[in-house]
Amino acid sequence: MKKGLDWGLLLLIPALPLATLYALLVPPVVLEQGQAHRIFYIHVPVAWVALYAPLISAVSGVLYLITRRSVFDRWNVTNARIAVLFSLGVVISGPIWAYTAWGTFWNFADPRLMSFFILLLCLAGYFLVRLFTDDVNRRGIYSAVWAIIASAASIFTWLAIRVLETDLHPGPVLKTMAPEIGRSFWWNVLAYHLLFWLLLVIGLRHEKSREWEEMERES
Repeated sequence: MKKGLDWGLLLLIPALPLATLYALLVPPVVLEQGQAHRIFYIHVPVAWVALYAPLISAVSGVLYLITRRSVFDRWNVTNARIAVLFSLGVVISGPIWAYTAWGTFWNFADPRLMSFFILLLCLAGYFLVRLFTDDVNRRGIYSAVWAIIASAASIFTWLAIRVLETDLHPGPVLKTMAPEIGRSFWWNVLAYHLLFWLLLVIGLRHEKSREWEEMERES
């Protein structure tokens, strides 16, 4: 079973480069933005994962608070790591897209940008607390609390994207995309979600191995 899963994970690896290549070559250029619009195919799917990974982490944290089972702490920290990775992808790809399309890297008055930055700060706080807490049980409790805080920041960011209008960000475009653009977008959504699943499986295995090593050192 595990070997079959490993082969399945290996088959997922080409999905991301193939979807990215498709986005770079196939969809037409959006005239208002030029080639810079192709960052859209990376930026938006990455942002989606960055927003719901903290929610999975928070649910896992709540389950840990209720049960004190280490499996939920593994899910908590693994999803938090993925959230950090994808949030960094957002705050790196976003300014590149913004500068090439609208002539500015960052706008501190933009609630969408700043809400994502706050989410990243919450995740940084999560790992600082986890790093400096030696006791396993307290580390799990503190991590669960910080995961809930980060999930609140994630929900606020989602609301900012859906509700607040800004001069820098374009409005919702999912229902107005041309067919070629839509196909490329959804292929990349699928590819980045497969990447999320791949990282989740690898991260959970890593955390389980780390727990076994800690138990062996203590015994």
